Amino acid sequence: MNEKSFIVLLIGLLMCGCQMKEITNEYDVVPLPATMSEQEGRFYLGNDVPIVVNASQEVKDIASNLSSTLFNVAGLKLKLSNELHENVASIVFDSVAGMSKEEYTLSVTPELVKITASAPNGFYYGLQTLYQLLPAEVYGDKPARMAEWSLPCVEVKDAPAFKYRGAMLDVCRHFASLDYVKKFIDVLAMHKMNTFHWHLTDDQGWRIEIKKYPKLTEIGSQRSETMVDYFYTHYPFKYDGKPHGGFYTQEEIKEVVAYAKSKYITVIPEIELPGHALAALAAYPELSCSPDSTYEVCKLWGVFEQVYCPTDTLFSFLEGVMDEVVELFPSSYIHIGGDECPKLAWEQCAHCQKLIRELGLKNDVTPNAIDGMKHTKEEKLQSYIVGRVEKYLNSKGRNIIGWDEILEGGLAPNATVMSWRGVEGGMNAAKAGHDAIMTPNPYAYLDHYQEEPEIAPVTIGGYNTLKKTYSYNPVPADADSRVKQYIIGVQANCWAEYMPTEDNRDYQIFPRLIAIAETGWTAMDKKDFKSFCCRMVGDFKRLEEKGVKPCRNFFEVNINTRSTEAGVLNVELETFYPGARIYYTTNGAEPTTADSLYTKPFPLEGSYDLRTAAFVDGEPIGKVTHKQLYRNLITGKKYQLTPEPKGMKGDILGENDILGADTVTLGLTNGKRGNNASSTPWVGVSPDKNNKVTFVVELDKADISKVRFGTLYNAAGGILPVSKAVVYVSEPDSKYQKVAEKEFTYDIKENTFRGFDEEIEFPVQNNVVKVMIEFTNGGKIRKGIDCYSPYDRSEVPGMIALDEIEIY
Repeated sequence: MNEKSFIVLLIGLLMCGCQMKEITNEYDVVPLPATMSEQEGRFYLGNDVPIVVNASQEVKDIASNLSSTLFNVAGLKLKLSNELHENVASIVFDSVAGMSKEEYTLSVTPELVKITASAPNGFYYGLQTLYQLLPAEVYGDKPARMAEWSLPCVEVKDAPAFKYRGAMLDVCRHFASLDYVKKFIDVLAMHKMNTFHWHLTDDQGWRIEIKKYPKLTEIGSQRSETMVDYFYTHYPFKYDGKPHGGFYTQEEIKEVVAYAKSKYITVIPEIELPGHALAALAAYPELSCSPDSTYEVCKLWGVFEQVYCPTDTLFSFLEGVMDEVVELFPSSYIHIGGDECPKLAWEQCAHCQKLIRELGLKNDVTPNAIDGMKHTKEEKLQSYIVGRVEKYLNSKGRNIIGWDEILEGGLAPNATVMSWRGVEGGMNAAKAGHDAIMTPNPYAYLDHYQEEPEIAPVTIGGYNTLKKTYSYNPVPADADSRVKQYIIGVQANCWAEYMPTEDNRDYQIFPRLIAIAETGWTAMDKKDFKSFCCRMVGDFKRLEEKGVKPCRNFFEVNINTRSTEAGVLNVELETFYPGARIYYTTNGAEPTTADSLYTKPFPLEGSYDLRTAAFVDGEPIGKVTHKQLYRNLITGKKYQLTPEPKGMKGDILGENDILGADTVTLGLTNGKRGNNASSTPWVGVSPDKNNKVTFVVELDKADISKVRFGTLYNAAGGILPVSKAVVYVSEPDSKYQKVAEKEFTYDIKENTFRGFDEEIEFPVQNNVVKVMIEFTNGGKIRKGIDCYSPYDRSEVPGMIALDEIEIY
């Protein structure tokens, strides 16, 4: 090129907005490949780069996706070719024998991009890795001609850790549009997940058209209104007054199945039985144990006594439904639910009891060999129902998956168990030689809180951060070879009671779903949370391009406290964003880079109005996080609480954000007070036979004159505030002496969720070494009046919920 031509070219580049700059190779691939060797150099895409396919027509179709995507977004015209020419930079799809179905290799050099696999699935996953090495704009729907359309050089050898990698989407509690379902599938495919579990029927809505039974969608797909707020917030319940409904026609179902198939995702439908059946019973009450009753599609969340009755009418109905389901879904599996089926209706039903006698079902005298539990004859009746449905589906060439309750009363012969109530169900199934899919609550439950409940939308409770989700290992380290053989995969569950909009769904599900994707694909010994976070920076950009609106806690700072064994309560700040610097203030001021830089945990030395944010290059990358922290004489100290708390154990966290794992501060002395947003920080205790809860803590010869505590009113949850507190102190070598007693009344106008701050002041007590506080509960809870209880109308002592207890 002569000088004049070079100047013309340079001017042209500048006029186009192009810049000559050095590009840093980035490898934000999620999930992490089995091996990925980063190399120097880049492969530059251009109109003269051919795509050479030495494989089947199906693989050519996969390669065509790359060509069309780059044309639509980058404006590049890469054409498919059957021949590879020397000295021509090319992209090659090369089929070889001997690799597993989902295995692939990807090699990128400055001259050649090559994906090698034996099956189309492997080529598809190799292409997903290639896409993640390109600019994030490749996932968008707008032209991005000025992006850097090149690939970093790399050598990848990859295959999944588990053959089943799935996500369940609940569209019954809140309906999801067809466009949202497709977007959900897109994100699964991006992250090499291969199964979409579609929860299509439940108490709150029947969402699949069954032509033989039209009332399932005419009646069962619509509910009159929906409860608002968390289930245990109000009683009587409050409702939004808005009808809610929707269903998928069979043509739409076929469209989704075909769309998923094009992305190598199998769609498994879930048709719930024998419980979670109210939507079906509203349409066809003859399927119940009380066929003359009238039912409505449920507008509450929860578990209900109205279930299917095992009559010939029911089995004819189920066979008719399954006949249409198997025609719509080619999956080898059909999910039949099987969870949370109350047995009361069967216990009171003459037909069910007659059937139980005819089948010779009896209550277990000795524990069941599979799960070590004694099962009732009604639980065995459920096994009979599941077994009959399984045999029918087997006759259609299909197998069943069910939630782990299908273990109760004997497992159906060819069933696969989906373990949700912890890991025990999956472990028991695997030990018995049944395939198991691990989807345990809380790790895989994406409807839990993932950031501070005070600032988050209302959800079902818990606390399940990205870090905690990522820490899950589907196969325990001490599992034997048989268990390892039969645990075939992992799944994320996206229950939608508290996801009323598609933005809510995105917020709750992402980015935690991607942590589950990496758990399913990447071997446990290769997983590393810091590495995952580094790669997630690029993945957030990709999600944005796909129109996903994930939770942004990744860019913010989580505030926690943790006590040392010496009783020093430290403040811990953490951001998941790699390399971000955390600045904070303790006086309520907005943090800037001129404020304190967080480098390590620091002791809580006073009452802090703590505000903190993450910064990159001197600029905040997320919202400011705020938390009030309170220092007092027992901050960070161990204590005794009698009786011990059950269920509500306070916001105490372990190293992987495991709720309840900190054995020192135990929730009541961690510097953080309870709030009105969630039960998560509160410590709940059922009082003793005298309606009392006792708190005891040791001091270091302190002078004290005041006790402060938080107490919760939540009658809908069975909790009443403290009615009386008595304070006792002990000096060295002396017995307890009562120093204060106070009764409390409350101005409560509504059955809701509300915390109260209470104080007891008394003359200064010197050299105190031990304090005992005796709390009396607030009286009786009237079931069915104060809280939801459709059958039991008894009165029970109200629980006490406390947080925080402070001594000054």
